[in-house]
Amino acid sequence: MNSAQNESFIYCTPFLDEVERIKRATNIGMREPSYKGGRKLDDFNDLLMDGENIVVTHSTFANANADTLEFLRQGNYTLILDEVLDILNNYNDVVGDSLNKADIKLLINEGFIEVDDYGKVAWIKESYPTSKYSNVERLARNGNLFYLDDTMLVWQFPAEIFSTFKEVYILTYLFRGSYLKPYLEYHEIGYEMKGIDNSGEKYVLTEYKSDKEDRAKLKELITIYTDPKLEGEYKSFKLSSTWFKKRREKKRKQSNEDIQKLKNSIYNYFRNKAKAKACQIMWTCPKDSRKQLEGKGYKEIRRITAIELNGLSEKEIRRLKNKNSCYVTLNARATNDFGERSVLAYINNFFAQPYMKRYFENKNAKDGTNISVDEDYLALSCMIQWIWRSRIRNGKSIIIYIPSDRMRNFFLKWLDGIM
Repeated sequence: MNSAQNESFIYCTPFLDEVERIKRATNIGMREPSYKGGRKLDDFNDLLMDGENIVVTHSTFANANADTLEFLRQGNYTLILDEVLDILNNYNDVVGDSLNKADIKLLINEGFIEVDDYGKVAWIKESYPTSKYSNVERLARNGNLFYLDDTMLVWQFPAEIFSTFKEVYILTYLFRGSYLKPYLEYHEIGYEMKGIDNSGEKYVLTEYKSDKEDRAKLKELITIYTDPKLEGEYKSFKLSSTWFKKRREKKRKQSNEDIQKLKNSIYNYFRNKAKAKACQIMWTCPKDSRKQLEGKGYKEIRRITAIELNGLSEKEIRRLKNKNSCYVTLNARATNDFGERSVLAYINNFFAQPYMKRYFENKNAKDGTNISVDEDYLALSCMIQWIWRSRIRNGKSIIIYIPSDRMRNFFLKWLDGIM
């Protein structure tokens, strides 16, 4: 961007911290959308209309409407997308509503919406008498809303937005293990895989090539711990989100014993085997099971005092607490806050969300082509993204506990260049 002063750019990143970094690192006057009338999208559209270079978060970019698309077509922009976008999201998460199946049935029965055979929602009537369903109307009229499995509304990223740019660069790793890959293929959006070389004075795009040699070097820095007492215990679907959910909901003796056994193993690994200090630890599991597995010595680095929190904004408090936590969310990415953590535990067996798989199954049934989520690579990609938050990103050694046989085997195959 710095060497292309006469071109127009949009840089899209997942996090606000990265917005600030990009503004500091560029010399082309990157502008950031601000809240205008309660929505950043309005200011984003104004900046587009003025032809400004813009750095924006995924969440604001994903709210693109008809005006956004028109301004992008006029602006002759190049898009640089840092990490893949979430191309499907639970409707309630996107707009902050709490609609349920009964709400959708009401809208269908009263003739406000209709759902085709592939789940796409169309708004076919005047607006609802109250504002309760205004977000449903807005997204349905934009063609971005789907009703899947007869139970949940999901928002779809508008595929046509990619065609409004002169060029699009997506900066990511293991693209094969993303939802964006089958999404682009279904919408017949072509792409080329490229590599990056920085052996000269600057970074340049190269032909795509394997990074097996780099992975072989990484392997020398990584120790994978296994618990002899639980060897082979966590096969198949064990430690999946469903497995954890059942053990939260069922109060039978076996469920409690399963969680306690796992918790004991985590504690033994951190305290006795790795002899880790809290400041070294980074661990994860499905967030709703965090409290069940959290234990002494791997909850937080230190106690944060009220004096430290005094005068801080909500954002600053949240950032401080996240950095102080030993627990790091499963979907953590594009952050350096944990770059000194060296003792890791990945307590999860990742599978694609059913509604995501169902979405592509619906698409396949309509299109007749074989497009689907590569679930193994998706699991591997998400785990590597998480591991890469640690100090391994800085070429320093780590030890990691991966109790799931499936996930551990994926990781070993990746290190050996097989996946």
